[in-house]
Amino acid sequence: MLRLAILTGALATLGLAQSPLNTLTGGTNQGNVGGGIYFNLQVNRLLTINQIDFRCGANTTAGTGSLDVYLGPSTYEGNITNPALWALVSSTGQIAVAPSTVSIGTLTTPIGLAPGNYAIALKSNAFNHGYTNGTGCTSNTTPGACTNSLFSNADMTVRAGAAQNLFLGGAANSPRVFNGAIHYTLGGTPIRVASWEPFGQGCYAYYTSFYQFFPNPVGFNLGGANPVTALRLALQGGTYRVTSVTSPIVPPTTPAIVLSNGDQTFMATSAFPNNQLPFPVPYPLNGGVSSATDLAIATDGYIVPTPGIIAHDATPTVAEFLALAPRWAPHWKNMDPTVTGGSMHVELHGPSGAILVTWQNVADNLLTTTSTFQVAFFPFGDVEFRYGTMSGNGGGGLPVLAGWTEGNGALDPGNIEIATSLPFDTEPNDNAPLGLVSSGRPVLGASISLITEDIPPGSALGVLLIGGGAQTPPIDLGFINAPGCFINVVSLVSLQFPVTGSNTAVPLTIPTSANLNGARLFLQSLTVSPGFNLGGLLASNGVRLNLGSL
Repeated sequence: MLRLAILTGALATLGLAQSPLNTLTGGTNQGNVGGGIYFNLQVNRLLTINQIDFRCGANTTAGTGSLDVYLGPSTYEGNITNPALWALVSSTGQIAVAPSTVSIGTLTTPIGLAPGNYAIALKSNAFNHGYTNGTGCTSNTTPGACTNSLFSNADMTVRAGAAQNLFLGGAANSPRVFNGAIHYTLGGTPIRVASWEPFGQGCYAYYTSFYQFFPNPVGFNLGGANPVTALRLALQGGTYRVTSVTSPIVPPTTPAIVLSNGDQTFMATSAFPNNQLPFPVPYPLNGGVSSATDLAIATDGYIVPTPGIIAHDATPTVAEFLALAPRWAPHWKNMDPTVTGGSMHVELHGPSGAILVTWQNVADNLLTTTSTFQVAFFPFGDVEFRYGTMSGNGGGGLPVLAGWTEGNGALDPGNIEIATSLPFDTEPNDNAPLGLVSSGRPVLGASISLITEDIPPGSALGVLLIGGGAQTPPIDLGFINAPGCFINVVSLVSLQFPVTGSNTAVPLTIPTSANLNGARLFLQSLTVSPGFNLGGLLASNGVRLNLGSL
């Protein structure tokens, strides 16, 4: 080992490339044909990538395919659902692909990279990526070995990663490790890819909903190694206070609900005398409290406060969750209680006075693994999600979503790790924070617009700050009565603009000067917007523009 370390140091001193940088080859999972695999690349010395070898998944059909290589902002994290942030820089052309094998991917256009941080996106064409779930790392004792998804030598570091079944779209599966190798030589002519990315936060973000989405889970739990076994949604006026509790599942004492098939929705009142709930169920809605005289219960793991039956929905998506009716989703997943002895129960629990809805040993669709969980509705409006033994299957056609939404077009609060976010509160009303985006990549000579989004009504004036760096740490504007709003850029120039609507664009032309190739600009918007704080001021997130010729 000592000799290896000495040799590694000698190679670095001599300026010899330690190519290739290998990641993994085993491939414990796979994506869809046409999907993407993503990682961050830190380049330490000027180099040129000329070959990327990649593992094909087991579902690849033997024949020919190709790999497309995209460069994006400095990180893939948070940026893989916006294709406008990425540029196609090379491809392998048509090469041999086969199931569960590594293909040799010689690039048609070598990629020169200067020292810096890059996001890499690899798109599969006529094959599917094979990759490794989790980090796949055991040590960091030799070049190319890894710790915590980090693969490194003296020239570069790969920080992995994520995958998508739909390239640059849809839910991200993470962590996922690219399986393959990056071949390169030192030196070359660096390319400067124009890109932009948001950073920091705007004010103020208010959300009535919360959720945790598991697009490709290995099992289900809220909290990893120390899972939450029960959540309490405590009604506080028109909001929920969400905390962890230890309430166990109360074993059902009533007969199972008679189901006509495994995928359906039935009404809670069917389980009670005179087809009436023991009490109206309160829930937050539109800044106040509404109440349900019936509950539509889906065998697929969610409950809707509605007076009429709704169609069951076995495929959870965030878009549907937010767009449709209010919904409690303890474990929204494609499930079938009519197999393997599963059952559904609805009853009034005398000691607590709660209406209990129980999924007892309910199986995943077409599988034998089961989940047991329960929702308790209390007369004063609190709700509990209680979890027993949960299924170890997931992914592909079995994504899972857990959370609460007022629906009806609710704003997306973003996917959270519920357990590590506790305790937290929902808000009585949704409000999108002031945002700033670019209309396109800042290519030299191009004209783009910086668009300030979600400007509230009553705002008359905006200011665009333009600077040469990010403000670290951001400056809280509480000293001018705008607490929770931050200055994110070191401003050099400020441009006033009239507010012409909820989204207002300020045009910006990028000069063609070669001296600007690789330069950066940092921007942020402020608006005079009364009603949110005493200062009458809102601030957007920052935007980093990386100017480039490509």
